[in-house]
Amino acid sequence: MKSLAAVVPLVALAALVSDDRPANACATAPPAGAEVRVADEEAVIIWDAVTKTETFIRRAQFQSTARSFGFLVPTPTKPELGEVDASVFSQLANLIRPEVVIDTSGVKVTLESWVGSCVLREKSMSSDASRAPAVRVIQSAHVAGMEATTLEADDPAALAGWLSAHGFAATPELTAWLERYVTQHWKVTAFVVGTEQKDGKQFELATKAVKLTFGADAPFYPYREPDAPKTSTLDLPPRMLRVFFVSDKRYTGKLGDGSWNAGTLFSAPITLPTALGSAPGASRTTVFIDEGPRIARDDVVFVPHSDQTEVKQTPTVIKRPRRIPIPYEGIALVLVIGVLVLRRRGRAKR
Repeated sequence: MKSLAAVVPLVALAALVSDDRPANACATAPPAGAEVRVADEEAVIIWDAVTKTETFIRRAQFQSTARSFGFLVPTPTKPELGEVDASVFSQLANLIRPEVVIDTSGVKVTLESWVGSCVLREKSMSSDASRAPAVRVIQSAHVAGMEATTLEADDPAALAGWLSAHGFAATPELTAWLERYVTQHWKVTAFVVGTEQKDGKQFELATKAVKLTFGADAPFYPYREPDAPKTSTLDLPPRMLRVFFVSDKRYTGKLGDGSWNAGTLFSAPITLPTALGSAPGASRTTVFIDEGPRIARDDVVFVPHSDQTEVKQTPTVIKRPRRIPIPYEGIALVLVIGVLVLRRRGRAKR
């Protein structure tokens, strides 16, 4: 139970309060008196609409006043935990980059040197059991460099009481935060993030790409989070959330009864990186950009979009007119020939 003991005291701050302060990201759970902020985060969601299975892959960078802290990920069913090479995010970003269009219209006349161009060309070529307890630990694992513990409970008060029995503060706010997921019989997986850095007032920590695979009635992003403190000792610019949603068609996100305030950067078929493995029916990738700030009262649920039109970034146009090079040596040669011709004509007249 050591891994859970490291996590649960951090969970106690993960309470949902009633005002409209911007939310701290990813249900972070710092120890008492500490603060955690997300500097950057992105996720891949692969949704199999036939088997109703979601694969959720996430990585994030944090700034924290604590050397270690926890974050919670709720899922409708017990997740299968794993790790993915984090390079999939850069590969996906490369696949959706704007198309480059070369505009060759027009003509550009330039003066250059045959000798100089030959030298430059050479340089470029060379450089190229009986009664189940009210609270149950259903799995513990070390995954993606983190300790992970998945819990399930029958009653939010019982879960809060279990946390209290293990030496952690059970507050009404904690019970309220847990109530929705416990009532819906969801599981909560707690991850511990830590650094070996010993000294300092602030720490930068990053997670590897952790993967959770689970059954769900509908695809979702665990967007609901505890609130950030009104005052912060961490000076960070607004962070951006990027979600690659992969399924059989174009989807859109809904936040509770309203729309999710995220833009659609891309939506079209692409060839997925091999590190993501097989994804049956994954013929469409839609990329959402959420630049915050968040008021995270609900999780984001994805539904098929009424408009299945492809969305791509505006092409990058590079103007490259047809170039007509005129070498200096050629001009000099023409001048010499001209002078010689004029001299010959002059001699002929005399």
